[in-house]
Parts: sequence; C-alpha cells; structure tokens
Amino acid sequence: MKHPKRILVTGGYGCIGAQTVKWLLSQTPATVVVGSREVSPQRTERLFHQDDVSRLKYTVLDVRDQRQLEGVLTLYDITHVIHLAALQTPDCNANRDMGLQINLTGTQNLLEAIKACRPNLQRFVFASSVAVYGARSSYPEQKVPMLAEPAPVNVYGVWKLASEHVSRLFSFETGIPTVSLRPGVLFGPGRDAGLTAAPTTAMKHVVCGRSYQIPFRNSQDYLYAPDVGAAFGNAAISPFTGYGVFTLPSHTIDTPHFIATLKVAVEKLGLQQQFAITVGTNEVPFICDLEYSSFLENFPATPHTPLLVAVEQSLKVFHDQHSRGWLRI
Repeated sequence: MKHPKRILVTGGYGCIGAQTVKWLLSQTPATVVVGSREVSPQRTERLFHQDDVSRLKYTVLDVRDQRQLEGVLTLYDITHVIHLAALQTPDCNANRDMGLQINLTGTQNLLEAIKACRPNLQRFVFASSVAVYGARSSYPEQKVPMLAEPAPVNVYGVWKLASEHVSRLFSFETGIPTVSLRPGVLFGPGRDAGLTAAPTTAMKHVVCGRSYQIPFRNSQDYLYAPDVGAAFGNAAISPFTGYGVFTLPSHTIDTPHFIATLKVAVEKLGLQQQFAITVGTNEVPFICDLEYSSFLENFPATPHTPLLVAVEQSLKVFHDQHSRGWLRI
C-alpha cells in the first residue's frame, strides 16, 4: 500500500495557493494542509465552498519562525511541500525588511526545517516569478528563452532569484527533487492586487455593471489562475528527478486583444449591456513572450485553457461571488 500524500501549501489562501489547493483536492487523494499567517473558517468557506474539504486541513504558519515550521511538518507528517507564501511587489517595496524576512529568509527557514525533521520529503516546489527577468527590451529574441539571463528590476525579483538558488542548493544537498516555477501575470479567480491585476479588475467591473479602464495597452503574458494551480499541483506529484526551473504556459497578447476577448465572453453570457471597459495609453515594460515548452515536456498533463474559455469561466465565478455578496472591486 502506497504511503498517502500529505501536501503542505504555504500561502494557501492566496491566488495561486487557493487554485493549487482546489486542484489537489479534486485531482488527487492527498490530504492538503493550508498554511497561512491568518486562518479563519470564513476565509476557508469563501475560497473552498464548492470543493470537497474532507481532506483539507489549515494551520497558522509564519515562515519567519523555523521552529513553528518544523512543528507543522512533523504534526501533519508532510510528504510534499509547495511553497507560495510571499509578499507581493508593492509590499516588498513599502517594507523591504519584512519582504526580505518573508520572501528570502522565510524560504531558507522552510528548507532548513525540512532538513531538520522531514529529510525524506518526496518533493519541494518553490513559487518563483517572471520578475527574475529584466524588461522585455533586454531580450532581442522573438521568444525569450526560459534560461535567458536574469536581470531583476526590483527587490521582489532579486529575492525570488536568490530563493531559486537556495532551493537548487537544497536539492543538491539533500537529493530531494525540487522544482522552481516562474509564473507571470495571473488573471481570473483570486487575483485582486497589483498593477497587473487590472484585466481581472475589469472583469469584476463588468459583473457589477460598472465602467473601468485598464491603464496599460502593451503586451504581457496572461496565465489563467486555475491553470497555474494545476501547474503547481502537477509539479508536486508528477514524476521528476533532480532540480528544474520553468516558466509556465501563457497567452501573449496586448490589452486591446484582451478587451476584445472579454467583450465576446460578455456577449456569450448575455451581459453586453454591462460592458463599459476601455484601455488607457500607458506602456509598461512587462516581460513577455516567454518560452515555456520545457515545462510542458516535463509536466504534459497540465492544462492550458484557451483564452476565451478562461475569460468566460472567470466571469461565471465573479458572477457567483457577486450574487453571494463576496465580490470585492
């Protein structure tokens, strides 16, 4: 009889975290432990009310506390770790000391905790970011190679890149298969903060019957949040050895293209009378056109939902949230 998987997801209430948990609950028999600095039944209900939560556990967890990390790893007999807990770019810029303690030192604390009490862990997956790259203009290629030279433009990217390196060293030192994933701009359910959340904010405004302007018009790599959750889930449980770093499947489009797709989805759902979305004139040098074929070669079961389908599904989720009084814009 195989040893049942018990997967710890740090930052499990965040956008990627919640989608990863949903995928694990629906696609595997694993027990899933959500670790977060703030835990509440209300928060769990809002995120997972449509899921089978019989195998879901949740615990207060601060990655700055290595002893607490060791306690959680031991208490729940964790076999796999998906590490998503982090402050986003605006919070890192506003409070660099806390950003350093959570985003970099927190990762090191978790790895040391694993070595101390779970030396036979089966997999470690780290959430890095496309923020490790420079501006799009730094790369002349039509498609930016996955292993193109990193050139972070902010401390968030610097700490993500450093955490990739400590994860790589951890894998070499312990022999534990380790994967670093570099997600880009997420859209859809759970996305609610940062400049690049604007396309998702636009969808929410449509559902609420309000006008909105996405401030930028240039291209970026769009990743559907449930697909990213599935990517992290697959990276945790699919066969893999050694250490690897990967960018994720995306749709590279500009904002007018996204708005056109949104309009089609809105019409399909009969909400066209509520559509009042426009695009601004700003140009933001987002990294985009990232190559991702190597990820699909290693984890071929990961979905890559067509853009129109993803937008339509997102609108349905936001409409349900709006009807329940949960939607925030």
